[in-house]
Amino acid sequence: MPKAKPTHVIVHRIELQEKERELIEPFVKAKEVEQFAKSAAMVGGAAALGVGAYVAWWVTDSMFGWMDNAKDKIQAMKQQIKDYDSENNTNYEDLAKGSSPLARILFTIL
Repeated sequence: MPKAKPTHVIVHRIELQEKERELIEPFVKAKEVEQFAKSAAMVGGAAALGVGAYVAWWVTDSMFGWMDNAKDKIQAMKQQIKDYDSENNTNYEDLAKGSSPLARILFTIL
């Protein structure tokens, strides 16, 4: 059987006096310190993750030379596009730059 909708609303309000507020104040301060510590731990963890990723990249780059290979491949791809444009009298690089914001960012970086 469905419940009837309420016809009125009753509001209960609890008010604390000075003595009760003084008793609760240490718990509130402890909760603030706990939240601050959690936030600081999250920021520190994110920073440690970023530093760890950079160190891992630096180690693999120095051991295997991965980034040099990637830079060479990007330069070869850009040269291939320029050669194709000069052979066929087209300008795909400018066309791609004007096609989307992502393409503009990508070609500006490269």
